[in-house]
Amino acid sequence: MFEFSKKSNPNTDTQLTYLTTVGAGSIMKGDFIHSGNMLLLGHLIGDISQTEEEGSGNGHTAVIGSTGFLLGNIYSPHAIIIGRIEGSVFAKGRVEIYPGAVVIGDVTYAQINVHPDAKVNGNLRCLLPDAAEQKNLSLSNEEIPSNVVLLAKAE
Repeated sequence: MFEFSKKSNPNTDTQLTYLTTVGAGSIMKGDFIHSGNMLLLGHLIGDISQTEEEGSGNGHTAVIGSTGFLLGNIYSPHAIIIGRIEGSVFAKGRVEIYPGAVVIGDVTYAQINVHPDAKVNGNLRCLLPDAAEQKNLSLSNEEIPSNVVLLAKAE
C-alpha cells in the first residue's frame, strides 16, 4: 500500500484512491471527519479523524500531500506525511514520513518508516506490546559479558 517504485515521486502519487480531497490553495478551519482515504493538499487548522462507521478502521489512510499543511492532530488507522504537520499523529497502524516532510509533534504508531531528509521534532511512541516490555527489561549480572564494566550511578 505504501510502496513506491524508485522511478515514481511520492510527492505526486501515493497509489491510493481517495474518497476525500482538500485541494491545494484551500484553507479550512475546524475539525475534519472523513471516511475512506483522504488527501490534504491545502491548509487545515483543526484535527483530522475518521468516522466511526463499522469497518472504517480497516486500513484507511490520511495523507498530507506535498503542498498540504495541517495545524492539528491526525487520528487515523494509517498516515502518510509528505507535507507539513504541526500537531501529533495517532495511528493504530503504519505511519510513513517522506523526504521533505516536517512533523512538529509526537507520533504514535504500530509501524513507522521515516525516510532520509524527513524531519520529526517530537516523541515517537510504538503501540506494539514488545516495545513497552523491552523498556522494563534489565540484565542480571550473570547475563552481562565479562568485557563489560559496570558503572555506579552518580548520586
